[in-house]
Amino acid sequence: MERLPLSANRSNLLRLEEELSVARDGLELLDEKKQALMAHIDSLSTKAERVRGRMNGALEEAYRHLTEAVLAHGRPACERAALAMRAGEEVSVREKSFMGVALPVVQITLPKFLPAYGFLETGASMDAVAKAIRRSMEFIGELAEIEVGLFRLINEIRRTIKRINALENIYIPLYDATIKYMEGSLEEREREFLFQLKRQKSKGGEVRDGFV
Repeated sequence: MERLPLSANRSNLLRLEEELSVARDGLELLDEKKQALMAHIDSLSTKAERVRGRMNGALEEAYRHLTEAVLAHGRPACERAALAMRAGEEVSVREKSFMGVALPVVQITLPKFLPAYGFLETGASMDAVAKAIRRSMEFIGELAEIEVGLFRLINEIRRTIKRINALENIYIPLYDATIKYMEGSLEEREREFLFQLKRQKSKGGEVRDGFV
């Protein structure tokens, strides 16, 4: 097993043990972060499906009313009415933090619906198209918020998993191997020192006995 290129001494051993403890605490925190990110991703994915369904429903409704309007008033009249329409929406984007990840918060404000086209060559079906599109805009803003958030969360969980793998498979085993090597080396030196000490004491006793 590979180990760090450090001298086997008590100072390095204590430092490595402290760093290993920090690494294990960090691994535990990263694992908790991964679990929290996964749970939030699952929640947002479910919400995205629900909002996407509502958005598609609103767009399908708009298309259905548009078909009715084209049949009732003709394509040129519908195109002129479309050119006159302005939703007047206001979009604001801010951010909130989740586990260190900046997630967007999108808010779309729409003014009260007032048709900008006249009554000539228009009808209720055109009003219905405009209203359905306005509803879909709210869902589009919410879906954009969710999907951008999911993109950022997925990138963050990938980075988190890489850090976890690096700690589990590289750094912690490397520190463990180095610490075990240092402990073995220091124990061997201590045994050698005690052996030499006993040997010197034994020789000292023999000299004193001979002198006497």
